[in-house]
Amino acid sequence: METTLNRRNFLKGAIASGAVLVAGSALVGCASNGGSAAAEGDSLVGYQPIEFSEETDVLIVGTGIAGLSAAMDPVEAGYKVMLADKRDTYGGESFMACGVMNIAGSQAQKRAGIEGDPAEKWEKYAPVLEQKGETDDMEYKKNVYLYQTEWADRVEADYGAQFQPLDDYKDTGAPTSMLLPGRGLGDMTAVLTPVVNGLEEKGAVIELNRKATNFIVDSEGTVIGMRFVDPTNDKIVDVKAKKIIIATGGFSCNQVMVSEYFPEQARMCPLTVYSMGEGHELCRSIGGTYAHMDMHANLMSDLAQVTVWGYFGRNVQVTPQGKRFINEDQSHDSPDAAGQMGLGFWWQIFDSQLINGSQKWNVELNMKGNADKLVGPCETLDELAKAMEVPAENLKATFEEYDGYVDAGEDKAFGKKLFLEKLEAPYYAFKHAPFRYKTHGGLKIATDSQLVDGSGNPIANVYCCGSTTPDSGSDLSPNAGSGLVSGKAVVAALQAEGSAE
Repeated sequence: METTLNRRNFLKGAIASGAVLVAGSALVGCASNGGSAAAEGDSLVGYQPIEFSEETDVLIVGTGIAGLSAAMDPVEAGYKVMLADKRDTYGGESFMACGVMNIAGSQAQKRAGIEGDPAEKWEKYAPVLEQKGETDDMEYKKNVYLYQTEWADRVEADYGAQFQPLDDYKDTGAPTSMLLPGRGLGDMTAVLTPVVNGLEEKGAVIELNRKATNFIVDSEGTVIGMRFVDPTNDKIVDVKAKKIIIATGGFSCNQVMVSEYFPEQARMCPLTVYSMGEGHELCRSIGGTYAHMDMHANLMSDLAQVTVWGYFGRNVQVTPQGKRFINEDQSHDSPDAAGQMGLGFWWQIFDSQLINGSQKWNVELNMKGNADKLVGPCETLDELAKAMEVPAENLKATFEEYDGYVDAGEDKAFGKKLFLEKLEAPYYAFKHAPFRYKTHGGLKIATDSQLVDGSGNPIANVYCCGSTTPDSGSDLSPNAGSGLVSGKAVVAALQAEGSAE
């Protein structure tokens, strides 16, 4: 009873602010503790009365990899599924991603002779994760981890998603724990488009240009739908839904939130303009609460896909002064270190091994598409240093030291292990700048991904996945796994409710 009264009082304030809209009249059912209920027909000034024009079993807000993955189980179980996105295209920021998916034991890996047991891998990974102290629910994280493999197998077998054959890179020294899309790094169309097409073929509806603005609740304060507005014409659409999954991504582009939760990164530019934290703020309006919001956002280069080339080929990265500063085989280390050191930019030097290697499609794509940030080919280090505008003596000293580590078989400076090899002329170099990328803080959820309030009580009918949840990982596959967690949970809930009727 106390929880119900507290929730009604909370919702009364949220409704009065316009954050939450009530079907029927504005404040019906919120007249506890001496307040007076609104009369029939009362409404909030400036808000159009609710009129449900569409209805669905499962409403998913956001069409990135988390939202698309969340739709799979409900639509395959025969439920009516609608996905909505504020943009005029599906895929969210997943289309911009490098496409690196850390997965164990998938069929794609097994076909290449690479064995792996997700459960065994989890047992090794769990203590590391627990030690970091960034996860409150290890059971949830375990499910996310294990479902990554299921997701990879299902999208390939049932939806026609394409992964790059591991034979292309399994014997080159690149990590075989990684799955890549289609033609390699950056080719997310090969994964996302088949999933979208498959969901639509199975009956899901995808609505674009729909920005979620308000939860809609009934007279008891239970969420029953969502209000959307079309940003192209301001048309309002109210959708009634039995279950809602929030998959709207992170908040790295919301300067107010970034300044509040990790102000030391507030001066960093965001890599995109879409991660505004709308899902975070919407869920707070119905009593949701945050966790781990002070976790720094990942930093990434403005050439995000180029940053991960170190997993697949040799390169040397240097400061604007031409001095090596990082282990080049870890994708986020370069921008993180650049940010910490206050570097406005850094250089990544490479040669024909990457140009002709397993990721040649992506290398060519970025060299053509970012020619203004590329120098080379250069036949000597002196020529390269001049093109990069760095002191030639520094650059030559850097390579002399690096080549010595190669000869010794050990990088004593930074511990590089992948592709510890000498570069050969002609040389090329890309100029990178550090940007704020992916936030990790998010909404507290139960193990089944249902949104909870500050006391840990479930908020009925609302689930969260992907980067709306705390520490959803740094690559695509955990976001996909978290989507499956939510999708399976709403199917179980709908089936239980159906059995009870």
